[in-house]
Amino acid sequence: MTVLTAVDGETTPSEAVERGAELASALEVEHIVLHVMPQDTFEEFRSAAGSGSSGAVTSPASYGGHDSRPTGEGDSYTIEDGERHATGVAREVVRDTLDNPDETVLMGRVGEPVEELLAEADRREADYLVIGGRKRSPTGKALFGSKTQSILLSANRPVVAVMSEN
Repeated sequence: MTVLTAVDGETTPSEAVERGAELASALEVEHIVLHVMPQDTFEEFRSAAGSGSSGAVTSPASYGGHDSRPTGEGDSYTIEDGERHATGVAREVVRDTLDNPDETVLMGRVGEPVEELLAEADRREADYLVIGGRKRSPTGKALFGSKTQSILLSANRPVVAVMSEN
């Protein structure tokens, strides 16, 4: 059994990672931190790698400025590269958050974040999902889509939502 914590890579240190680590420790289960690279971001990386410049791909500005270097044949950016990159984002968030990051399992996926998180929770039979969110007014919630809200409504296991002011 596990506690699965999702990170977006934009918020460090991450209160969700802190709470997830505390919960996993209290339950004496594995703590996994997962970052999902959205499919459109992956496609931007793939396009940039295909342009064949120096072999180094600089992240789109919307992806937090993380760098990635494609591996394998030529300048192609593969799903495996995207997953390694996403795992690196999770690693950075955990290192910026926890005093002892070595006890945390890091994972990266490429795809639709809500679907990938819920699928990984099912694969791991997670005891809890821990997610971050931003406090919004009722109007803000009605006007804008919310990954946090989608997870809360779709998860078939307990979800701990750690809300921030930002």
